[in-house]
Amino acid sequence: MDTAIRPALADYCYPPATDMAAVRAHFEREGYVVLRQLLPLSACEQARQAFLEEVLPARRAYFKRHASGRHERNVYTEYGHMKYPILNLQDIGGKRFRRFRQYGLELLTHPQVRALMRELYGEPARLVHTMYFDGNQTTWAHRDGDYFDAATVGRMTGIWIAAEDIHPDAGRFYVVPGSHRTPIADIADPNSPDYRRQMNDFVLAGGHECVAPLMRQGDAILWSALTVHGSLPTVNGRHTRRSFTGHYVPDSLPLRRHLTDAPTDRYIAVNNVPIVLHEQSHTLRGLLAATMKSDYPLLYSMLRALR
Repeated sequence: MDTAIRPALADYCYPPATDMAAVRAHFEREGYVVLRQLLPLSACEQARQAFLEEVLPARRAYFKRHASGRHERNVYTEYGHMKYPILNLQDIGGKRFRRFRQYGLELLTHPQVRALMRELYGEPARLVHTMYFDGNQTTWAHRDGDYFDAATVGRMTGIWIAAEDIHPDAGRFYVVPGSHRTPIADIADPNSPDYRRQMNDFVLAGGHECVAPLMRQGDAILWSALTVHGSLPTVNGRHTRRSFTGHYVPDSLPLRRHLTDAPTDRYIAVNNVPIVLHEQSHTLRGLLAATMKSDYPLLYSMLRALR
């Protein structure tokens, strides 16, 4: 992301989660909404502590990374934070990270979140994608729908849950309100420099306000698949932005990646919410591979080198 993008920090008055009509109206009008204290602090702290105890010290284990799409070891910042976010907690195998996986998924499928999605969609929803952030990789401006979405364009909804108070210098999540209603020319490859340049220009000169909400532990932000968003550069690397992200689609709609139907026939259920599995962990081979990545990383590293 171009460092010239500097959204103002904001602590606007958002509708309470108990007023669903106002929440839905704000979401449909602005393309996002912030819900204060949606999640219990105890659940956030439980998930955060599981990361600190199980994942952060695991220097040799492999996790799938959002930045590369590959299974890689932890890369640490100069202050000892995990730099690159973990992709799809539901696919983590083995026993070493069982609490982190379970508590993170329980947070993302908490009854409050499940009820919220049902109210927004008018039907139950399923969780199709998850992430965990510790440090900040500085995510460029983008629309999730350019990567994957529900079969009906724009029907996927993202949720970002603050597992701790997020310091203003940690690299805040920002959104461009109203951008979900603004046409943007399609670029075939959303990972290309042209796409990043286009989105950067849109944020700088698109005529929209750009907002980085103040997020405290237990707060959540929801956004449309068509809402332009990203993360600010880190100002002070001592601070973390520990948070969980999920993407939901209505039960009645298939998930689509890059305009092709994605497999949706493998699930687990947490808090009665179906969660799509992306790895082949339902097969013996997939189960062994997932277990080696987490519990026997040296063996996994040797086998990968041989391939």
